[in-house]
Amino acid sequence: MENISSRKLALTVFFASVVINAALGIFSLFAGEFGELQGKVLMTSLSVSAASVLSLAMFPAREKELLGPVPTVGMALSVLGFGMLVVLVWTEVNADDLGRLAASVLTFAVAAGYASLIALAIVHPKFRNIVNGAFGLAAVLSVLIVGSIWSEPEGDFMLRLMGVISILLAAATVSIPVLHRLNRSEISDDESIAEREYTHVFLDRRPSICLNCGNAGIDLAEDGTYECESCDARFRVEIPG
Repeated sequence: MENISSRKLALTVFFASVVINAALGIFSLFAGEFGELQGKVLMTSLSVSAASVLSLAMFPAREKELLGPVPTVGMALSVLGFGMLVVLVWTEVNADDLGRLAASVLTFAVAAGYASLIALAIVHPKFRNIVNGAFGLAAVLSVLIVGSIWSEPEGDFMLRLMGVISILLAAATVSIPVLHRLNRSEISDDESIAEREYTHVFLDRRPSICLNCGNAGIDLAEDGTYECESCDARFRVEIPG
């Protein structure tokens, strides 16, 4: 129940920020001529919305306690980084250094968001090295990007190196969802629905979310049980009366 409550809180904050920032963005576009003030309001709106989206992307991994503190730290970095962008939009104090710092923080925030998303994939143990490799490539690429932001390296070796790492990371990223789907198919083939364990619960209405992890992706199986797409939990629900 605590996970469900935290999920509801996160979704409430997210949608509230989306509505508020959409209203601010529309107001800035139609409030007279589009000038510097309207541009600042629009950039602030986009920054807040982007921080909300990036933070929400890391919430499932945090909820499932995956990757230790990475999702929590990533959420904090996303808020901090976009907060710096808002400060940059409205002030000109140390714009160069603050801009580099904001870019560095957001680079690590995006890397944490990426890691949090692929950590949700469930792959066969023999393919686990691909996921681990993606973690490593994302970490190395983020460090190289931050290093380039602060050192401004000469020549094109660093760009070529980052290009190679990016290509390998893209290949791993494309492969992971496919491996996740194949793993789920193998489980379905090897284990019949009747043989899988389920939890018998009594409710006053049909469930709309998983009673184990709170995920909304829950389907009604052929035998009358509910199956969760995220954690594979199964429930047989009985409604009295």
